[in-house]
Amino acid sequence: MGIQESLETLKQCQEIDRQIHRNQQELNSIPEIVQELTHQFEAEKSAMNQIETRLKEAQLRQKQKEGELSEKEGLTRKYDSQLTQVKTNKEYSALQQEIASLKADGSLLEDAILTILEEIEHIQGEVREERERLAQVQKASETRKKELESQVDSLKGSLAELNKKRVEIISQAPPEIRELYDRIIEKKGGLALVPVEGDACGACRMEIRPQLLNELKLKEALVICENCSRILCID
Repeated sequence: MGIQESLETLKQCQEIDRQIHRNQQELNSIPEIVQELTHQFEAEKSAMNQIETRLKEAQLRQKQKEGELSEKEGLTRKYDSQLTQVKTNKEYSALQQEIASLKADGSLLEDAILTILEEIEHIQGEVREERERLAQVQKASETRKKELESQVDSLKGSLAELNKKRVEIISQAPPEIRELYDRIIEKKGGLALVPVEGDACGACRMEIRPQLLNELKLKEALVICENCSRILCID
């Protein structure tokens, strides 16, 4: 097989290698997309947990305040019952002051409980909203992951067919040319054969020496770009 025929074979192979490279890049990017979807779901889940923690803390404060109020009310009733049993005005006055203080404290506790109840109601609204958002994110994530799984299967199938076709085509080239091309493809991101554009390499844009241009036109040997080491051709 002459150089012209070898170049035609490499051109066919290069087109397949372009598709292989694109498909492989797309395939390689999918795990990162899946990871990002998982990260988004976990972030929403963490936000949900934080809101639920705030709700539990508010409910605990409510319970504590209600306990304090119950204690104050119990003491008030106790002191009320003792008013009829005291024997001096001083004792009576002291009990009345204590009862008044307990009632004042109780009033403050009732206000605090009302404030906490309003806070709880607001947080419960946040919980409902976040649960809806979390469910939406989870549903979207699961749908997208299924699409990506299907895409992976499709890309793997396509790559298998392309690689099979590539083997058939590249096997037509002489061994030394095939080995050179394969080495360049592996090192140069799926681009081993590039056309000359004007007087420059179509890949790196480096100007090609006149002597190399003449060798390209003669088509007696493969010509390699002196800058990027890719195989040059003239369309």
